[in-house]
Amino acid sequence: MATFASASPSAPLLGSYLMLSSTLSAYTLGGAGFDWVLIDMEHSPLSSSDATALVHAVSVASRNKTLTFVRTPSAGVEYVKWALDGGANGVVVPMIQSREQADAVVAHARYPPVGQRSFGPFYAPYANLSGDGTPMGYASETAKHVSVILMIESAAGVENAESIMSTPGISGIFIGPVDLRLSLGLSGPHGEEEVYLRALEKIAQLGKRLDVKVGIFVAQTSVMPKLQQLGFSYFLVGGDAMFLGNGARAALTAAKDVLKNSKI
Repeated sequence: MATFASASPSAPLLGSYLMLSSTLSAYTLGGAGFDWVLIDMEHSPLSSSDATALVHAVSVASRNKTLTFVRTPSAGVEYVKWALDGGANGVVVPMIQSREQADAVVAHARYPPVGQRSFGPFYAPYANLSGDGTPMGYASETAKHVSVILMIESAAGVENAESIMSTPGISGIFIGPVDLRLSLGLSGPHGEEEVYLRALEKIAQLGKRLDVKVGIFVAQTSVMPKLQQLGFSYFLVGGDAMFLGNGARAALTAAKDVLKNSKI
């Protein structure tokens, strides 16, 4: 099983996302062989109940070989608590712009003495197929390994990156390239603009120095080698809605081509 700690530029972890509330989609991606799946509560109307069901479906379909992360709508304690109590291997928290925000997320996600997470993981044990199935077993064994991943996706986040990435208790940083580029006055998911590349390089270098994993969403897989060279060690390469759209268009195009070339 891949672990988040094992991610490296030489062997990056490849992930997909879930935006649909369909457990069939979760089973499908869970069985596809991705290293990790992101359940996206930020940009899709998934409830905490939906997210819990998707976490469990991915866990079962992959036999715990695929890590499950929930991207929360915000840094609110309720979202972090629901995601982890539902059994996710970690949380991805958007738009972190200061050390104070980073400290608050860690406090929400870690049990004392590291943080202030309250006890109540009644769904979480069932996402771990090898666990003992009890909340106390989860709290004493599994909880210590949950990942706390913070998103840097603004000019302010880049400016404060060192203090954010120095926060005790975090596991990684994830770049939201579209929001970061918008914050820098740019558009689109990728580009070669100097201000954007400097931002990526700064975060990648801090990741190396502070031993913090750094990942990013890629709309085009062709950009991954350059990002690997910088030090990025995990990538989000697409998701259920994207795959459905791409597959539908490809099937329709193929059918039209066959009929166009038919002699009937």
